[in-house]
Amino acid sequence: MFLFERPIAHRGLHDENRTENSMAAFRNALEHGYNIETDVHLLKSGEVVVFHDNTLKRVCGIDRKISSLTLDEIKSDKFLLPNGEHIPLFSEMLDLVDGKTGILLELKIDFHFDHRLEKAVYELIKGKEDWIAVQSFSPFIIKWFNQNATEFYRGILSDSFVQWLHNLCFCATRPNFIAYGIKHVKSILKKCKKKECNLLVWTIRTEDQLKYAIKNGVNNVIFESIIPEEKGLTPGTLPPAK
Repeated sequence: MFLFERPIAHRGLHDENRTENSMAAFRNALEHGYNIETDVHLLKSGEVVVFHDNTLKRVCGIDRKISSLTLDEIKSDKFLLPNGEHIPLFSEMLDLVDGKTGILLELKIDFHFDHRLEKAVYELIKGKEDWIAVQSFSPFIIKWFNQNATEFYRGILSDSFVQWLHNLCFCATRPNFIAYGIKHVKSILKKCKKKECNLLVWTIRTEDQLKYAIKNGVNNVIFESIIPEEKGLTPGTLPPAK
């Protein structure tokens, strides 16, 4: 399964010259042969856009919700990323990647509860299940994919603060994998084995965290700020996915 064949670059392979979730970061990940983790929201005008936070304040220094913007606004020079690029549409990322590597796509929580984000994303990714997997902290989003798009590999993003909710919703979501915070990964290992789920961990930023993940038998890592191969992640180090 593509998701476990190579490490996963968190928000693309970004650095001080390539802003997170920018086309430059995605191109850098492609050039280095990594899978790409990224995040999507829905714009006010209905397009699916690549961005992590709910607001632009941290990344762009502008206190606006991403969901309040239109396509014309994000394509203007008012809302540029720090590296000078426009915030990319998800369709632009898809055109760039085009199956050359895998995408682990996080659907951010949408408080409309009408599944408009899921439906818009599905229209863009239909037929691309060989190189796209979906995940979310929201069990309602993954439940929608479990009911309407079972061809896609699906995962629950979780950590100790929301694990109780995902335990309650496990039967409805039926995830193929759990992506869990590295600090508390030991607490989820037994559950993954019992439920026959694969295990990803996020976000690996240090050599010690990488060694900890390898020691605890995770199936793959989501990383940033390090190059995994330089810190001991050699082929065959991680156990094969089920």
